[in-house]
Amino acid sequence: MSPKTKRGGLTSFAIGLAAGAGLVWLRNRRLRKAPHTLPDQKRISRSLSRTLAQARREAVIPLLPGQRYILFSDHHKGAGDVADDFRPCKETYLHALNEYYQEGYTLVLLGDAEELWENDLPEVFESHGEVFEAEARFYSQRYLRVVGNHDDAWYVEANVRRYLHPLYPELRVYNGLLFQHTGGPQTSGEIFLAHGHQGTLDAETFRFIPPLVLPLYRQVQNLTGIGHTSPSEDECLRSEHDTMMYRWASRQGKLLFIAGHTHRPIWSSRTHLEKLLWQYTSLIQLKPEQRPADYEQQLERLQQEITEREAKFPPCSDTIKVRPCYFNTGCCRFEDGDITGIEIDGGELRLVKWGKRAGTIQRSELEKGSLSEIFALL
Repeated sequence: MSPKTKRGGLTSFAIGLAAGAGLVWLRNRRLRKAPHTLPDQKRISRSLSRTLAQARREAVIPLLPGQRYILFSDHHKGAGDVADDFRPCKETYLHALNEYYQEGYTLVLLGDAEELWENDLPEVFESHGEVFEAEARFYSQRYLRVVGNHDDAWYVEANVRRYLHPLYPELRVYNGLLFQHTGGPQTSGEIFLAHGHQGTLDAETFRFIPPLVLPLYRQVQNLTGIGHTSPSEDECLRSEHDTMMYRWASRQGKLLFIAGHTHRPIWSSRTHLEKLLWQYTSLIQLKPEQRPADYEQQLERLQQEITEREAKFPPCSDTIKVRPCYFNTGCCRFEDGDITGIEIDGGELRLVKWGKRAGTIQRSELEKGSLSEIFALL
């Protein structure tokens, strides 16, 4: 190669490198100045807006006194093998369902109830027949189902008729639901429920690809155990998607958006880690005379929880979120057997966790608040 050719190649490389760096700089500047204009954000926002408009036409439900709802998402019920991430949570989920049935709750499945990218429909129903029967007890007056991306086989009406209608005759699967909360002029609003996959490339644009690949991946999991670790593998992607859903919700006025999909329980647009950090900051800012008797113990407990939470679910793409408009149910496939969900009951919203404590399955409230008070802040 001649020196002239080498110089030409180096020049082209330098120009390409500079152009790439310039594009990265422009994107980062655009992200700071106008994040709503980024291509990914625009695609997700358009899709969520379409789903909301459809729910307003087809699936409006007034929240009436005495009605109680439990929202669960992301079970990913599989084939009962070692690749089935729902297996550790099955006992906990059945216990919680029994309690909610006895207490008169309406069950809302908010998408990805089944793992149909990796499994065939018959094997899922065969492996978890008792779960489907437990859910079917709520039908027809107390059962609602929203479709996700991993259970998108329910977009096909023939599948719904063949597999769901024997348990839930004439069941309709929704893209989204809309609850209407009635309070005063500043305390009324809408609660929009959707899985949260709307607008993503793998869930919509390239929806046909994953079902072709993931059955093979499940067999690899069965043989090696690799990949069977946590509800989601990439904290950065999860937090980035939560941020994009928040950006859309923050521009919708008196509307709360409750989603699943990212497997992260979120309350008032804040993750559990952000809540712990806020509690820690509030505690250390107290004057000595204001500190509780167990001040040191509280500090130590919060420090330990924050350290453990950061190690298990490290913050990555999270941003400061000031409007309490976005909530996430979490999931029903945590590897320790815990499940999380959101209750709507008597004008109150609650983020709850079910899990084994002291040898028994117990419910704990992670967060709660009045719907009227939350809407007043929007």
